[in-house]
Amino acid sequence: IIIFMPLVNALAAVGNINPVHMGVVLIATLAFGLITPPYGLVLLMASKFVGVRFSQALRAALPIYVVFLFTITFMIFFPEVVLWLPRHVLPASVGCFPNPSGAGFICP
Repeated sequence: IIIFMPLVNALAAVGNINPVHMGVVLIATLAFGLITPPYGLVLLMASKFVGVRFSQALRAALPIYVVFLFTITFMIFFPEVVLWLPRHVLPASVGCFPNPSGAGFICP
């Protein structure tokens, strides 16, 4: 992540993508990568811990894959949903700036 993030930040800036949105999508995608083959380290460790074969764990995890893919696709196409909470908690972190009248923030 440390080596890859400068490239991702540069691409996000060129594509005019909010860095918070890009970070959330990137973390969700990386989490999805930990449970999918060919590496799937988390799924492999969980199957060994529980004592089932990896193929059984893989079949059992298929519904989770569908949910992950739907969630990641939803986050990509609807960034306002992802940025709703940061806009309310830390508005300056998502590009909002203080209102000149002093009442709240203005978010683009």
